Amino acid sequence: MTNWSVFKFGGNSLKDSKSLNKALDIVSDCGKSPLLIVVSAMSKTTNSLEEYLQAKVIGDSVLANRILEKIKSFHFHLADSLNLTDETLKLGLSGEWDRIEKASSDLPFDRHYDEVISAGEIVSSIILHAAIQTRYPTASWLDARMVVRTNSNHRRADINLIDTEKNIHEKLISQSGVWITQGFIASSSDNGQCTTLGREGSDYSAAIFASVLGANELTIWKDVPGLMSGDPKVFNDVKLLEEVPYEEAMELAFYGASVIHPKTIQPLYQRNITLYIRSFLDRNLKETRVSNYKSLKPMVPCLIRKLDQVMLSIRTNDLSLMTEGQFSDVHNTFSNIGLVVNLVQRVAARIVFIVSNHHIVLPLALEQLSDYNVKVEKDLVLYTVKYSDENSRKWLAQKGIFKMEQRTESVYQILLKE
Repeated sequence: MTNWSVFKFGGNSLKDSKSLNKALDIVSDCGKSPLLIVVSAMSKTTNSLEEYLQAKVIGDSVLANRILEKIKSFHFHLADSLNLTDETLKLGLSGEWDRIEKASSDLPFDRHYDEVISAGEIVSSIILHAAIQTRYPTASWLDARMVVRTNSNHRRADINLIDTEKNIHEKLISQSGVWITQGFIASSSDNGQCTTLGREGSDYSAAIFASVLGANELTIWKDVPGLMSGDPKVFNDVKLLEEVPYEEAMELAFYGASVIHPKTIQPLYQRNITLYIRSFLDRNLKETRVSNYKSLKPMVPCLIRKLDQVMLSIRTNDLSLMTEGQFSDVHNTFSNIGLVVNLVQRVAARIVFIVSNHHIVLPLALEQLSDYNVKVEKDLVLYTVKYSDENSRKWLAQKGIFKMEQRTESVYQILLKE
């Protein structure tokens, strides 16, 4: 272990001047040098950039310009509200917007995606760096694309750990002070092109940095008290999960607990680094600790709700049995384009996939499955319960029209039309 600490601030923690000032207070009160701060794109910027990209792809330049101007205005206004008027800051923001406007639509879609979407994290880090310099004038800005290396799988790249470790050690390991960098973004080892680690991948970036630096802790600051047994906006009587074993945290994230990204846990587990999930809004609240615990504390049913699910019922056109090769063909299609599969069931003549809707990727998948008979049903909700009991299953059965269910020893899933 080293004396490094890593903080991660998500988009909702950087959405306005009030939130940014709260982040600065957290750094001042809780941060210890050397400290690396990893940031996400602000508020809903990633979603807006995806809308901008979609408009560019379909050739609607008027809509694309309108969306981009709105994104620019938000960030420039935020900088002004913090009295950040330095010309270097303004030039940095303008340079990013110019860069993505010049990104050629002739690029392969996945590469074009990474070039455009990466701007969210870049401008977020530029603004936070300028704000932190008002309190820590020597705070440094680090371009994650210069140190985090991946393969060339744009939009869902895999980390090249050997190159990444070498770069981070050369750049950071002997440093002190406060550093600001970006989550989610990286560059490929073979050609240096910008890559991204998959949506919500900033937590994973923070875990990679913490692991390579041998940090004594990683703290993810959220606008919730910690990792709860369910979303308090959806479920009643939820409880704070105070102690969570690494494997339990990975499973909860995999099934859709949005507080952390599923890939976050493994790098921390390898180095036995404790993950703290703390309230950004009230630092006096108890936090969630993810570490090498033997069991969940408290041991309660954990409920997860995934909205905007799509049921794809896939069969051959002649009603013949679906073979292993055809199953593999369909699954590889989803994997190759990055469509997330949350549940799958097979019967004799069809396979049913439950996937997360994505306005760009889902149409690509349907286009590539044109050789099959595909029935699509949208606007479904997938509930997952870890350690379900009779009461939780009865409660879910009343939530909507039953579509599908699946049960293992510790996990119960039900798909509903609400």
